[in-house]
Amino acid sequence: MASDQVVTAKDVLEALLRVQRTGPDPLLQELEQCEPDLSEYLMEQTTSLHHAIVELGAKPSRTRRISRQIEQTALVLVFSLRNAHLRLWQEQHANTPLAELEKPAEEAPGT
Repeated sequence: MASDQVVTAKDVLEALLRVQRTGPDPLLQELEQCEPDLSEYLMEQTTSLHHAIVELGAKPSRTRRISRQIEQTALVLVFSLRNAHLRLWQEQHANTPLAELEKPAEEAPGT
């Protein structure tokens, strides 16, 4: 199967580390600011999955842990794609003012 292979392992790792470092709540708020429809869908679906897990009879602590893992997985996927698109944008516009777009401070390397 053909693949665009936009997202690299580095994109995924950077997103994963950001989710672990920052926590999901601030990232959900950030996503809500720039992609309100996507974040609304994500929150609706994670809530629905949380309720489905509760109905299965899981203990509350286990339910919360699984729900958080689902939410974190989705955030890693979204932010991996965002990292990849920014990287591709910068590569395609190298040596132009458009390549000078900076990542937000919380995404800057070494922070």
